[in-house]
Amino acid sequence: MIAAALVLLCTACGSGHPAPRPVVSRYEAATGHRIVRDCGFSVPLPGPPRRSLWLFCDTLVTSRHGQVLGNPILGAGTAAEGPYTAGRGPGPLTELATPGPDAPGVVAGGFGRGRLPARAAPQPFLPVPGSLTLPASTLPCAGPHIYPARWVTGAAREPGAGHVLISYTDYCVSSGGTFTPETFGLLDYDPAGNVLGPAAPVFAAQPGQQLPQPQALGSPVFSAGHLYLFGWCGPGCDRGGVFLARTTAAAAGWDNGFTYQYWTGGGWSADLSHAAPLTGYREPLAVSVGNYPGRGLVMIEQTSAGGDFSLWQAAAPTGPWRQTGTGRVPCTAGQRTQAVDLCRALIGHPELSTPNELLISFFNPGDSHVEVVAYPW
Repeated sequence: MIAAALVLLCTACGSGHPAPRPVVSRYEAATGHRIVRDCGFSVPLPGPPRRSLWLFCDTLVTSRHGQVLGNPILGAGTAAEGPYTAGRGPGPLTELATPGPDAPGVVAGGFGRGRLPARAAPQPFLPVPGSLTLPASTLPCAGPHIYPARWVTGAAREPGAGHVLISYTDYCVSSGGTFTPETFGLLDYDPAGNVLGPAAPVFAAQPGQQLPQPQALGSPVFSAGHLYLFGWCGPGCDRGGVFLARTTAAAAGWDNGFTYQYWTGGGWSADLSHAAPLTGYREPLAVSVGNYPGRGLVMIEQTSAGGDFSLWQAAAPTGPWRQTGTGRVPCTAGQRTQAVDLCRALIGHPELSTPNELLISFFNPGDSHVEVVAYPW
């Protein structure tokens, strides 16, 4: 799951529009190597102002000329943290060690534990799931070009805790680039100690089956005593669109699948079959939702493999949602560093955005890098 200029929508690209900025690591600057990694979720950290945690998916390191160095980090993702400036994107990020009681101590000027020296390569962040099966089989998810993956689907600061809640979905990645969702769950992360709590699987498919796509939830949003999460179902679904689930904003609720309800269009139901799409029948390829100061809730709905997207806004998770714009992130032709070469992982960043510009990160296959671009509201 590694993802995606310039022309955002022509109405948004006058002369002088800024070029996309790569999300860079101190490791890249210190070594001259390149980090190729999918997705890029960010969340402001407690403590020193204007520092954020970044969570990535599959990661590999290459030389400047594209030669793969070391073993790819598949299925576990990586993490980094660093300063940011609204309207510009993050500053150079510092890689984080694998969470645990033996994580390295504070780096000078840093926040919390786990920050690695500049020349230290990225390390795995999440534990790899161990109980996944091959599609339509009870055999383990293993074999040539097959691996189990725990991929982040969003993150949010927990109310009053200083901790970060991470949503994830477990996939069996099999030959031909087939991603089979099998489990959705949540993780508690303490950035001050670089400590990751145990995985809490909320929904899990039976062996040999797959999770209904709308239950592969992400984009957690806390509001009015509830935790809201968004799922989607795209091409090939009987009921396509973006779906909304909620539970109580407490670990005792969000860890338990029986506490979840789905928005039906007029109320809430514990039955997924009664869920109604928030914006009517559509076929999104991915969705990112966040709470943007001064803008309310904003949904970025990817509508093509070329990086096209639609923007939607609402005052509340249940809507009504109204479409406010369309655009296209500036992906370029890829070099096929990864098995999947398409424009993907369009993710919005509330803390980087301004009253005038929405900042979106994406994986640009032409540069084999996560980049950030500003889109005028």
